[in-house]
Amino acid sequence: MRSLTVVGGGIAGLGTAALAAARGWKVTLLESRSEVGGRAGLHTEAGFAFDTGPSWYLMPEVFDRFFSLLGQDNPLNLHDLDPGFRVWPAGLLEDIGNGSGTSAVDVPRGTEPFLRLVSQREPGAAQRVRRYVESASDTYRLALEHFLYTNFTTRDYTRFARPDVLARLPRLPRLFGQSMQRRIEQTVTDPVLQKILGYPAVFLGTQPKTAPSMYHLMTNLDVVDGVRYPMGGMRTIITAMAQAAVRLGVDIRTDCTVTAVRTQGRRVVGVTARCGSADVPADEVEAGSRGAGSVVDFDSDAVVAACDLEAFEALLPMRLRTRSQQWWARRDYGIGAVTLLLGVDRKLPKLHHHNLFFTSDWDSNFTQIFGADKRLPQPASAYVCAPSRTDAFVAPADSENLFVLVPAPADPQLRTGSQLLEQYADRIIDSLGASIGVDLAAHLRVRRAFGPGDIDPRRGSALGPANVLSQSAMFRFPQKARARGLVHAGAYTAPGVGLPMCLISAENAVDLLERT
Repeated sequence: MRSLTVVGGGIAGLGTAALAAARGWKVTLLESRSEVGGRAGLHTEAGFAFDTGPSWYLMPEVFDRFFSLLGQDNPLNLHDLDPGFRVWPAGLLEDIGNGSGTSAVDVPRGTEPFLRLVSQREPGAAQRVRRYVESASDTYRLALEHFLYTNFTTRDYTRFARPDVLARLPRLPRLFGQSMQRRIEQTVTDPVLQKILGYPAVFLGTQPKTAPSMYHLMTNLDVVDGVRYPMGGMRTIITAMAQAAVRLGVDIRTDCTVTAVRTQGRRVVGVTARCGSADVPADEVEAGSRGAGSVVDFDSDAVVAACDLEAFEALLPMRLRTRSQQWWARRDYGIGAVTLLLGVDRKLPKLHHHNLFFTSDWDSNFTQIFGADKRLPQPASAYVCAPSRTDAFVAPADSENLFVLVPAPADPQLRTGSQLLEQYADRIIDSLGASIGVDLAAHLRVRRAFGPGDIDPRRGSALGPANVLSQSAMFRFPQKARARGLVHAGAYTAPGVGLPMCLISAENAVDLLERT
């Protein structure tokens, strides 16, 4: 039986391990933390269950496909959200004067309801938006069928010569060469509608003016197909994947940090890890080092790195590294984030499940995040997730569970305990409370604040390398490594950031293993 070591227990690592096991590989998964899930974490406190990472369930067909490849139905209990999300046309920490024009806007599920909203806000724009939405749906189908499930190797390029792809060639220069912002400005003039169409760029790690317009396909996901929520929280995705992996025979080792990559010639033949878990078999532990901190060699026919790939590359000999340290230093690591976990001892009826607070001056907001003089933004756009509006499981009775994310510069020095972070968090809490007419600070049972450095100690990136043109598709870090027997997966590789993209990269990684 072929053997595989997977490094990293996030969604890409779990997906790779389960899919490989389903194809007959003997798989060991190593995760440095005490539990799998990566950035899709869970924090429980005072009866609240907080998802600490991803919170949007989009691209349901990707999850359905994954579980079907494992021989099972999707086990998640999915709830359709309609409206999909609520938009507040003023940011936090923003002086809104008398508050006129700042009432929330609910974004409905489905094309026709959305077009009715468009007509209400900008008469005469519905037909232009219909064309935009139809293009988004067509681009998404094209991407899903031909560009996402691929490794961009020489063999893969033949699929791009198919008639349905060639028929769309005249559109490609606009999709790749025009910015998302420019396309939106050609479609609508209403500032709120522009932001509804443009905000997904932030969740790609960038901003509308630097994201290629091919990413307007995101409107197909959140508006046309709509937003869903797995009851019990996003963590149920990780639980279901881990259970499936174990059922297929995957050996999951937590508290195992890879310290070396073992090679023979140009081939990777395994890794060495320092494992602190007590269940490491005695015959795999160095003499005299039983217990916490044991050094273990994991031999295998292949290795999939589904972790911080910059850190993993540093463990390889220079001659086997896929990219140089200089290359890594030039990457655009996108946005950082200040995140808050708030347990509130009262209901907050003005909030929907997903809430987006947009500053009136978006350009200034993005300049503070991405410009030369980076700083915590004021005013600030923010995303507020209140899953307790949908799911009673995640909060005590008559309480609300809030996950607040404020896009910020990717500063790894800003982390828990920083006075700057704590003061900023207090101001965000006060401003959010003012926006919804509640003294939030007086009703907090849980308050946790995290900075970019808590999410990514190396680069401060909230999501991974941004999906700008130079880091999209075939320009992203390759899944095929220079070293033989090594494949990459996860947010650093194609197709990009986000749970569905990482899950697709897992399938692509296993396909590449099978071919090489």
